[in-house]
Amino acid sequence: MRLVPWDPDIQTVMTRIESAALDLQPNFQRGEVWPKSKKQRLIDSVLREWHVPPIHVIENPDTRKQEVLDGQQRLVAIRDFVRGEFAVDGSIEPLDTNIQSLDGKKYRSLPDEVQRQFDQFTLRLYRIVDFKPSEPAELFYRLNQPSNLTGAEQRNAFYGPVRDQIRELVHSLETRGIGKDEFGFSNARMAYDDVICRVALTVKRGTIATKIIGNDLVELYRSEEALSNRDYQHLEECLGMFAEACMTDPKPKFNKATLYSWLIFAVRGVSLGVFNQNSSKTIGQFLRYFFYRGLELILEDKQSETYPMHILLPIHDDRATSRVADVSSIILRDFVIWCAFLEFSNATEFVNEQLHEIEKKVKKILSNNVIDPDVLGRHILSSGWGELR
Repeated sequence: MRLVPWDPDIQTVMTRIESAALDLQPNFQRGEVWPKSKKQRLIDSVLREWHVPPIHVIENPDTRKQEVLDGQQRLVAIRDFVRGEFAVDGSIEPLDTNIQSLDGKKYRSLPDEVQRQFDQFTLRLYRIVDFKPSEPAELFYRLNQPSNLTGAEQRNAFYGPVRDQIRELVHSLETRGIGKDEFGFSNARMAYDDVICRVALTVKRGTIATKIIGNDLVELYRSEEALSNRDYQHLEECLGMFAEACMTDPKPKFNKATLYSWLIFAVRGVSLGVFNQNSSKTIGQFLRYFFYRGLELILEDKQSETYPMHILLPIHDDRATSRVADVSSIILRDFVIWCAFLEFSNATEFVNEQLHEIEKKVKKILSNNVIDPDVLGRHILSSGWGELR
């Protein structure tokens, strides 16, 4: 099998499609599945003269007719646009004034010079010739094996100041030797980048009471505006302090959801003046207290009415393994960690004036004697607990 490169322009490709010399729907192809929004993004890329991935076609050596092996959806999008089935979307990020001026215009309504530019845009095609019967199918399989990128891997493609800042923060962990032993999981597939990105967005918003969805993180990376110096330095300080606290034995074990919550705990503590850059020893002691012997003692003493950890800890553990991304789970995990820290501060005689304000809020919430997690979560949210400052 040979793959012969060919670079026809769109006008040439359209001529072959309309004359049936290029078949977009051979029997091995799936149906036309791209929604309009995805087709518009492809047209947007062409109008910007950006790269369009190569297309593979099988060529009959006798008739010279071609069947699309890979790239069907791209060619369908181009065909449908030229046929006037949808218009340009000028609101696609990153905004471009030239594209914005074309918003709502179909192919036939484009200015002459833009239409010519579109028609003359070249596509890279590979003509598959001299093949054995089994070879195109094997190539099709290999080209279409799933390459499911994580959200962090996808966001890493956005070149911009926020991406660079997150990478610097992750690099600071690597230079400290922080990894799987300290966090319980490695940075495989940019897991640390994902957690720190979520913490960064939370710091920017100033609250954990607003749900973070994937598109929120994409917009943060896509923005040309870096995190403020204040927020970045705050993150750097908190991350360094917490990383140092984790270099303890026995080591706590986190997943992405619980690491996020503990970093937010450090962020809130520094913001409110409970911790400073020299508090890593205190936090390290609390980590051991929370994950090991300290909380075993609390669980043995079920008579405590102020901080009923025998009720709260199972809520934390449940919300650490299920529904981890919803606001209710994040709020509940955060609240339980602070209840445990208040218990720890009493046991260790840790004194801090700012901690009294947190204690008053916690006691007021717990005074409702609510044990149902969902109802407790609503009480915590209504109290304004989600605000970090």
